[in-house]
Amino acid sequence: MKKLIIISFGYNTGKTIYDQLNNLFAASLDIKYYFISSPPPHNFAADLVLFSGKLTYDKMKHLIGDRPYIIARRSINYHEINKLFKLPRYTDALLVNDTQESAEETIFLLQALGIDHINLSPYYPGIKEFPRLSIAVTPGEVEHVPPFVNKIIDIKTRLVDITSIVEILAHFDMLEEFAHILSTKYIQDIIKLIKTGNKLLNDSNNMKERFKTVINNVHDGLIAINKENKVSVFNPVAEQLFDKKSLAVTGQPIENVLDSELLKTVDNPRKEGVLKLHSHEILVSEMPLYTKNTDKGRLYVLKDVSEIHRLEESVRRRLYQEQNIARYQFTDIVGNSPALKNTLALAQKMAKSDATIFIQGESGTGKELLAQSIHNASARSKGPFVAINFAALSETLLESELFGYVEGSFTGAKKGGASGLFEAAHKGTLFLDEIGDAPLPFQVKLLRVLQERQIRRVGSIKIIPIDVRIIVATNHNLKEDIKLGLFREDLYYRLNVLPLKVPPLRQRREDIMPLCYAFYKKYKPLAADAETFFKNIRPFLEAYSWQGNIRELQNIIEYLINICPDTVPQGSDLPEDMKIQLFTDSAKINIKEEILAEIKRCNVNRLPVGRRSLAAKFTLPENKIREILLQLQNENKIIITAGKYGLKAIDLE
Repeated sequence: MKKLIIISFGYNTGKTIYDQLNNLFAASLDIKYYFISSPPPHNFAADLVLFSGKLTYDKMKHLIGDRPYIIARRSINYHEINKLFKLPRYTDALLVNDTQESAEETIFLLQALGIDHINLSPYYPGIKEFPRLSIAVTPGEVEHVPPFVNKIIDIKTRLVDITSIVEILAHFDMLEEFAHILSTKYIQDIIKLIKTGNKLLNDSNNMKERFKTVINNVHDGLIAINKENKVSVFNPVAEQLFDKKSLAVTGQPIENVLDSELLKTVDNPRKEGVLKLHSHEILVSEMPLYTKNTDKGRLYVLKDVSEIHRLEESVRRRLYQEQNIARYQFTDIVGNSPALKNTLALAQKMAKSDATIFIQGESGTGKELLAQSIHNASARSKGPFVAINFAALSETLLESELFGYVEGSFTGAKKGGASGLFEAAHKGTLFLDEIGDAPLPFQVKLLRVLQERQIRRVGSIKIIPIDVRIIVATNHNLKEDIKLGLFREDLYYRLNVLPLKVPPLRQRREDIMPLCYAFYKKYKPLAADAETFFKNIRPFLEAYSWQGNIRELQNIIEYLINICPDTVPQGSDLPEDMKIQLFTDSAKINIKEEILAEIKRCNVNRLPVGRRSLAAKFTLPENKIREILLQLQNENKIIITAGKYGLKAIDLE
C-alpha cells in the first residue's frame, strides 16, 4: 500500500488533516502524520509528503530529501462557519492561530468567504503588539488564546482544499477511481451549505419582519440615518409627525428630509431636546445605531410630550392603586407592655365589627399601623385599604379627592373625570388620618356621606352608593376643638362609635428596648447582637420622654447606626436635643442609681473610678457628679476617699 506522510506545524493541524484524508482514503493509502515537535524518523518511507503550509515546508524541507511533496492549500471548515454569523455587526475580535502566516491567511480566507461583519486582528505566539479584546475566533488553536479573552469561538482547524486533494489523487494515479466519491461528497457539502444558507436567510428575513413589526407599532417616532447620512428607517409615527411618507424619504439625505431645527435640538452633551412642531411638542433623543461605532449611523427617537404626560399620570395612578393595600398586621406591632396589650386586645375585638373606629393618640404612636392591622383582621381584609391625610391636602382638593369629579366640573379636570377615594375603598376600609385638620365646610359634607353611605362626584347629580368601613385617627383633643368651634360636635359623635386610645411611648417604657432591637435589625439585618449595641445608652433611652413617640425613637436609632456604624454608642453620641432634655433635669433619669451601679461594677472588677471618669461616661458636668456622689454618701451608699480608687460602694452584694 502506498504511503502518504503528513507534516504539520502543530499537532492539532496534523491530526485534523489526517482524519480528513484517512476518512477518504483509508482503504487505499497508508497515512501517517508528524509535526515539528515530533518529526518523522530518519530515512522514513513515503511515496508522497504533504506539508500543511508554506511555513511548515520551509522549516522541515531538509528532512524529505528528494521525496515528492505537495504544499497543501487549505480552506475554512465551512461546517463551523455559521458560528460567526451569530456575532453582531462590527464586532471586534482576535483571530488566533499558531503562526503569523496561518493567522493572516485565515483572516484572508474568511473575508474571501464574505465574513466581513467582524473586525479581525491577528494573534499568534510571540506577537508583540495586539489589541486586548474580549472575543477570540480560532481555527482549532484554543490553547494559544490569551487569558484575558472572555469568549472563544472555535471554528475548528482548516481542512485540505479540494484542489490539493485532487493533486494527491493525481500523484497516486487514483483520480479516476475517486472522482465520483469526491464530487458526490463535495455536492453533499454544497447542499448542506445551501440548506444552512437558506435557514440563515429565512431567519434573517423573519428577524427583519419582526423588527419591521416592532418599528411600525411602537408609540415613538423612529428615524434611522445610515453612515452615508441618508434615511434608512422612517416609521409611521414619524410619517404622522412630519407629514411625509416613508417611501418618499427613505434613501434621501437627512438634510433634504427634515428641517435643520431637529439636528440643532440634539446638538448638546445630553443629545436630547424639545422640538416644537405645529401643534406638537416632541422630545428628541439621538443615539448611535451601533454602540461601539458612532460613525455607522444614528437613530432619532421622537416622543410626543403630551404622551409622556399621559404615561406619567398612568404610572402615578397605578402606583397609587398599588398603595391601596394594608401591609401590616397585629403581629407586626412590637411591644409587650400591659398598656399596649390592652389596646391591641380591644382593637382585635373592634376589627370584627363594621362600625366606625375612632383612634386617638399622639403623633408617632403608630395609628395607621394599628388601622391597617384592624383592616387585615376584619372581614374586609381582601378589600382595599385606602388612606388619606387631611393635613396633607388643601380644602379645594379634599372634595374632589374623596368624592371624585366629572369631566368639565372645574378648570383642569381630567377628560372623562375621575373616581374618588370613597369609591376606591368600596368593599374595603377608608382610613381618615388627622381628621381634626378637616376644614369646617368639608365636615358638613363628610357627615352627610357617613350618615347616608352614598356620595356624589363633584359636578354630578348622580348618587353613588358606597360600602366602606371608616377608621379615623387624630392627635387632637376634639372635645377642646369643639369648644373652640373648630370641629363639629355632630360629626364627632358620628365618628366616636368605637373609641380606641393608643398609649404614648412614655406610658409603655417596657416596649422601648424591644422597639430599639427591632429597628436595629431593620437597618442592620446582618449585624450581631442588638443588645450589645445599646448596652451603654439603654438607661438614657428608657428615661427619655419621647415626645415624638415611636417615630422619634426610630429616627434616633437610625441616627446612632449612622454615626456609630462600627462602635458601641455612648451617652455622648446621643443627639443634642435628647441630651439637653435628659441632663438638664436629673430627676428625669434615675442617674444616681446608674452611677451607683457603675461604682459597684468598678469595685468588683478592681477598676479605678472617680468623678472625672463618671462625668465622661454619663456626659454630665463634674459638679453635677460631685452633687450626686455627696447624695449617695449622705444616704450611706458609698464612701468617698482620696485617690483613683477613692469611691467605694458600701453594699457590694
